[in-house]
Amino acid sequence: MKRILVTAIGGDVAQSTAQCLRSYDKHIFLIGTDIHDKHGGSLFVDEFLTVPSAKDPNYVHAISDIVERKDIDATIPLNENELRVLVGVSQNLKVIQCNSDILNAGLDKLATMESLKSFGIDVPWTVNADTEKALDFPCIIKPRFSSGSNSIFIVNSDAEAEFFSNRYSECVFQELLEPFHKEVTCGLYRTEDGRIESIQFERLLVRGQTGWAKVVDNREVEELLSIIAEKWGLHGSINVQLRITEKGPMVFEINPRFSSTVYMRHKLGFTDVVWSLKEHFNEPITLASAETGTVLVQKQDVVIL
Repeated sequence: MKRILVTAIGGDVAQSTAQCLRSYDKHIFLIGTDIHDKHGGSLFVDEFLTVPSAKDPNYVHAISDIVERKDIDATIPLNENELRVLVGVSQNLKVIQCNSDILNAGLDKLATMESLKSFGIDVPWTVNADTEKALDFPCIIKPRFSSGSNSIFIVNSDAEAEFFSNRYSECVFQELLEPFHKEVTCGLYRTEDGRIESIQFERLLVRGQTGWAKVVDNREVEELLSIIAEKWGLHGSINVQLRITEKGPMVFEINPRFSSTVYMRHKLGFTDVVWSLKEHFNEPITLASAETGTVLVQKQDVVIL
């Protein structure tokens, strides 16, 4: 029986990842961790444990202790802070994650854009809001080192730019890509032997999460994803967010981990969590995607503990 550790189990990404694992093999023993227990994460795993925050100096020791005591076969970190801390000790903890270059760049929105530019990819202008001024208006300001739709604002003037940059540290100004509603989120996987598979979702956000999604197939997007996977030397799964503009698809963010749509795409046959797990154990995998036009929705539920 495989014993898998999934971190940040209180969040939607970890819970979706746990559902992928449970759907694949009901005999897998899942252990989940988080910094507190005021969430439904324990319902998705066989055992739940609290750990210090990734910013705590005792965090790595706590995770290492769990891996040793619980005889963990693979660790899947799903919080950006944890990914950043564990990148240097991934081998000892049997971590499933992308290579370190992708992690370090993907966790920094400014570094992400610089990496893509070095590949010859056209990207929205992005500057450090702590030290530089916005290049044009309207634009957006957003956190440099975290993902999601929180603390993202449209900026229309120098006065607004100064207000937000003073109020929020460690942010970037970024070109506002139009049309704003034409967003596509993409799962991108590249195997250890160089095979590439991707899935594209046109989506609608509901309270910051994907509430509705439709599988689309844009050839320009597919070619762009292949370039990113090849140039970056990707091994594993990442999530690429972009908008379809008049100039073509423009990437504005990359998450170097499984994303919140991971269980949606798992149900369609794009099982990147399973592929990652199998490759971790040196097992063969067969890549697959999904039929264009398929529509999915997220639903809510309530459980009394």
